[in-house]
Parts: sequence; C-alpha cells; structure tokens
Amino acid sequence: MQVPTLKWSLLSFTFTFTFTFLLVLLSLNPASSAAVCNTDDQKSLLEIKYHFNNASTFTTWDPNTDCCTNWSGIQCDAQGRVTMLANSIANDVVGEIPPAMGELPYLQFLAFSNLPQLSGTIPSFLSKLTNLQHLDLSLNNLTGPIPDFLSQLKDLDDIDLSSNSLTGSIPSSLSQLPKLRTINLGTNKLSGPIPPSLGSIKTLVQIYFYSNSLSGSIPSSLSRLHELNELALWDNKLTGTIPASFGSFRNSDISLDLSSNKLSGSIPRSFGKANITQLDISKNKFTGDASFLFSRDKTVLSSIVMSNNLFKFDFSKVDLPLGLKRMDISHNMIFGSLPERLGQLPLYRIDVSFNQLCGKIPTGRRLKQFDAAKFSNNKCLCGLPLPPCN
Repeated sequence: MQVPTLKWSLLSFTFTFTFTFLLVLLSLNPASSAAVCNTDDQKSLLEIKYHFNNASTFTTWDPNTDCCTNWSGIQCDAQGRVTMLANSIANDVVGEIPPAMGELPYLQFLAFSNLPQLSGTIPSFLSKLTNLQHLDLSLNNLTGPIPDFLSQLKDLDDIDLSSNSLTGSIPSSLSQLPKLRTINLGTNKLSGPIPPSLGSIKTLVQIYFYSNSLSGSIPSSLSRLHELNELALWDNKLTGTIPASFGSFRNSDISLDLSSNKLSGSIPRSFGKANITQLDISKNKFTGDASFLFSRDKTVLSSIVMSNNLFKFDFSKVDLPLGLKRMDISHNMIFGSLPERLGQLPLYRIDVSFNQLCGKIPTGRRLKQFDAAKFSNNKCLCGLPLPPCN
C-alpha cells in the first residue's frame, strides 16, 4: 500500500532529523578531539556496554582508549564530560535501559533508537539528566506509561518516543516544559484525551500524536501555538469537529492531518481563514459545505484531501487556488461541475470519483495523465479520460 506523502514524511522524521544532527555534531565539534574523557563518565559508559553484553554497537568502546575521541556515538565538552550518547540500529541490544544511563550528569543529547529488543519502561533515573535537551527513544519495544518526571527536564526541546508500545494517557505535565519545540508520540498504544494544557507551550513547532487510540475532542487551545507548523493526529479515535479557533492559524507553512478519526459535523467557516499548506481530513464523518476551504486567495494551499466523508456542496462554484498540486475529494456527495481552472493547476494527484458531479471534464495538459478511475462513479461526468460527452 502506498503511504501518502505527508504521512511518509512523518514516519521518516526520526531518521532524517536524528542522523543529520548526529553527523553535524560528530564532524564539526572541536571539543571532542581535544577533551580527555572524565573517569566517572567513562565508568558509566562501560557499565552500559557491559549491561548489554558488549553488543556490536559498542565495538569501539575500548576501556584503553579515550571515550571522547575514539568511541562512536559519544561527544564531550571541553572538560571531557559526556554531552551526547547516541546508539541506533542494532538487533543485539537486548534488555532494559540500565541505571548507569542516569549517571551522565552533563548529557544533553540522548538517542537510543531503532533497537527492537530494547524493552521495559522509561526509567525514573533518567530524571537525573537535568541538562538533557534531546531525548530520542523511538523505534524500540518500550512499554508502560509516559512518565511525569519528563516535566522536570526543563531544557528539553525535542522528545521522540514514537514507534514503541507505550500505554496510558499523555501527561498534562508536559506543558511545564518551557522550551519544547517537537514532541513525537506517534505509533504507540496511548489512550485518553489530548491535554488542553499543551496549548500553553508557546515554543511548540511540531506535534505528532498519530496512530494511537486517543479519544475526545481536539483541544481548541492548540490554536494558541502560533509557531506550530505540523499537527499530525491521524489514525486515532478523536470525536467532535475541528475547533472554530483553528481559523487563527496564520503560520503560512502549517500541515494539518486529522484523517482516520471519528470526527463529524460541519467544519466551522472560520477554519477557512487558516493559512494551511497541506490539509488531510479524510476518513471521518464530516458533513455539509466545505467549499470555503478552496479559494483563489489560499496561495499557500498545495494539498487537500477530504475523501471518505459526507460533504455535500456545489463544486462548480469553487475558485481553486493556482498552487494546488494534490486534490482528493472522492467518496462524498459533492455535486455540480468541475471548475475550468482545474485544467490550469500543477496537479500531480487528483481523485474526484464517487460523487455526484456532472458536465465535461476541463481540458488541460496535466489532467491527461490521470486514469479514468480518478473521475469514475459520478452522476454524469464526461470527456477525457472518460467517454466523450453526447
């Protein structure tokens, strides 16, 4: 099954961000080459290695060499204190996170990810890492709840716990992190509501809560996050409709994915004022008129997916934005004709099938590339790529 572009970008976020960041740090930091590893820190690192039975990822961790200059995944400051610990992609790291990981008091960057046999809960001794800025425990086999103690790590700006088997609710205490920019809790087994208190974290730029079992309504308080550029809530059990306050999103580079939930009712007209680049509200039970989501003045809108809902409005009155590249309105009750402007758009994907559309399909060089199935099962659409009009 082909993964939609926006969702694929979310799923690959961990790899792209973490490894790019690691490469920059490891290649450009002069402190690591000059520092001599602190003996206490080196002892803690060796305890981590022995805890995991000398797994292959720790091959370079030779106790007879300096950890700051010779050990992979390690970075130190000018005083030889370990500030980064990064290990990823290993099948022989087996067991739980060891207590020694909490004995690195200067640690700022911790990435233990893509270790499918790393199990157990997120341990409380990590609360001692008070200088931590980046926490990546994604793509492991961790269980249990998201711990409240994370709110004590006031320098955290990035949390990635995605692709584990974490359960329970999202702690409202996370709102106490004053520098948090990115939080990724996607692909877990989390339940309960999205805490409205998250709307008080003014620094938040990206929220990824996709593929869980979250319920309740979408908090209107999230509209206070004026730096937000990505909100991914797809594949949950959210109910209600889109908050009217979401019309206040003015960031010109925001992607919003609310697909595959249990959202219903009409979309508030105020939402049409939001500056959204990519919008996916498919696979819900929205009803009524959504024509105001399309307009010529929506110059930043490049992708809109609203398939598999109960929308019903006249599409012939829609004034499509010239920058639209992807449009999927399939499986609704939309009627009228396709606007002539459709043939002028730089579309790479379109689907208007399973509606009540009529009239001739507009001509356009790009429209010719799409197969008939993307226009099929309408009331009386005709013209290429469908049979000619009578």
